[in-house]
Amino acid sequence: MKFKYHRWFQALVVPLVALAFHIFFGYRVIGRENIPEGGCVVCPNHVQLSDPPFAAVALGGKTPIRLMAKKELFQKKLFAWLIAALGAFPIDREGADITAIKTALGSVRAGQKLIIFPQGTRHAAEGETKKGAAMLAVKTRAPILPMYITEGKRFRCRATVVIGKPFTPDPKQKDYGLIADDILRRIYALKEQV
Repeated sequence: MKFKYHRWFQALVVPLVALAFHIFFGYRVIGRENIPEGGCVVCPNHVQLSDPPFAAVALGGKTPIRLMAKKELFQKKLFAWLIAALGAFPIDREGADITAIKTALGSVRAGQKLIIFPQGTRHAAEGETKKGAAMLAVKTRAPILPMYITEGKRFRCRATVVIGKPFTPDPKQKDYGLIADDILRRIYALKEQV
């Protein structure tokens, strides 16, 4: 079953979630001025289930946001409708998911912010990256926006998101692994600003 993205729903929900994050997590964002105009590939670290909404809220409710999410999250119809309406689309992580890649490329080219976790999963080994974010940025010639989300978030903690300066990889660079490693290095360099 296919579910649709509803920009109006996202614009309504993101500010409400931001308010809840401020109340329950003492949420703050550093570097929001670094968010570029137009499409970009947003690359946060990923260690907790709450990271996708923290990343989306950090970008604000004024810009269309899309998010690659593992296909397993779309198995329950109500949850699938909710996350799809908020901008998520499924990706099959077992192989080359052409539909997800086309959706991602189209989103960035349409001027949307695409959130993709370069580690691919919360359970990645330290320093382990996937090449998808690098490939998408090179193919679209869009900037990459590194983002660090504090780890160990829990009720009434100080949750912080640091948004780094965007950078555009060399379009001639075809070694996506080198770019992916650079993305991860830039993400974790932001940790010092927390």
